Amino acid sequence: MCSRSRWSRALVVTFTLALLTAPAPLRAAGFALFEHGGKGMGFAGAFTAQASDPSAIFHNPAGIAFLRGKQIYLGGTGVMPTWQFEGANPFPGTGVTESGATSVLLPPAVYYTQPFSPRVVFGVGLNVPFGLKTEWANPDRFSGRYISQKAALGGFGVNPTLAIKVADRLSVGAGLDLRFSTVTLERRIPVINPFTQKPVDAAHERLDAGTNLGIGFDVGMLAKLSDDLSVGASYRHRVKVDYKGTATFTPLPTGSDQLDERVQAVLPPQTLTLDSSITFPAFVSGGVAYRRGDWVFEADVNWYQWSAFKSIPVIFPDRPDLSGSITENYSDSFQYRFGAEKTLNDVWTVRGGYFWDETPAPPASVSPLLPDADRNGFCLGGTWRSGSWRIDAASWFVLSRARSTAGVSRDSFEGTYKSHAFTLGVFVGYVF
Repeated sequence: MCSRSRWSRALVVTFTLALLTAPAPLRAAGFALFEHGGKGMGFAGAFTAQASDPSAIFHNPAGIAFLRGKQIYLGGTGVMPTWQFEGANPFPGTGVTESGATSVLLPPAVYYTQPFSPRVVFGVGLNVPFGLKTEWANPDRFSGRYISQKAALGGFGVNPTLAIKVADRLSVGAGLDLRFSTVTLERRIPVINPFTQKPVDAAHERLDAGTNLGIGFDVGMLAKLSDDLSVGASYRHRVKVDYKGTATFTPLPTGSDQLDERVQAVLPPQTLTLDSSITFPAFVSGGVAYRRGDWVFEADVNWYQWSAFKSIPVIFPDRPDLSGSITENYSDSFQYRFGAEKTLNDVWTVRGGYFWDETPAPPASVSPLLPDADRNGFCLGGTWRSGSWRIDAASWFVLSRARSTAGVSRDSFEGTYKSHAFTLGVFVGYVF
């Protein structure tokens, strides 16, 4: 049996390694949301070269310069993801299967636009450009519970915007991006039982970063080259959010009174102050839209600067010996979006589309916190109009490719993830 001092040192090392190799509260991946308006969703997000309703505040701020009258546009989207995991050797081993718990994201969006003059239009939008919620079934027995049992990235963006029509067919726009963000993570802390030499759950850890603010900007251009052809481009700058929060550790009974005493002796204070940060990536979009009779077609290419996300600091001011950083090494990624619509009559319009979304995460960073992978999206939508009112609705089915950790998991949790998601968005617009 180990001596008391040797045992205590071993427990300290175990807790230190657990804290520094965990995802902490702020491990980002491909969790950008693109469900910011019903019409844009119906085009599979290919909306940069049209930007023809107040959701242009997100897609391309220059678009609001062509909107007439005061307009309000609001709604929300239900995002329902599911995950499956199949383990691989050496841990958790072949034959291990896990399922994600049922969870729903409900990102809202509200936009308002108002002309100051025939050529100058002001707008403000509230939406959720990034979001994440992963939760696994049977969290107390989940084989990846030392990495994550439940994680959530929440918050919203406020986007005051000004657009100017510099010519009859050309506009530019710019806005301020006020990003409010909050993060939580729950997981278990393991310790090696010296009697059995097997890991046991020693504590429950909850990491909370309250609402914190980051500030960025966006710009855009929209040119209507003819009545049938338009091109657009937009850029949204990266936003860094500095988080201040807490880490709470709740001891759990291990089944051994002696081990419980040792854990209590080395477990960090029940609450530690936590400092960290995350840089949300810059985003560039370019698109072309073409109208032919009752049909409209658009194709967009989007680029996310995920390479700005290399590592995350994890700082405990009261316990600098536990502080460190987490290496992520993400790569820039592209999205390709295509959509089409047909106007049936003065009341009804139908549309549909497809998108391909590349993952920025290398295999080593794929984990229970976010099983990210390349995604295919299939989209349907439509519009009902009556006078000054309109209702846009759209749904997406997002199918991810199976993603293996390829034996290089940074968390030593090997296996293959499979996931899909269904979204349904409904938005209401009114022109004053």
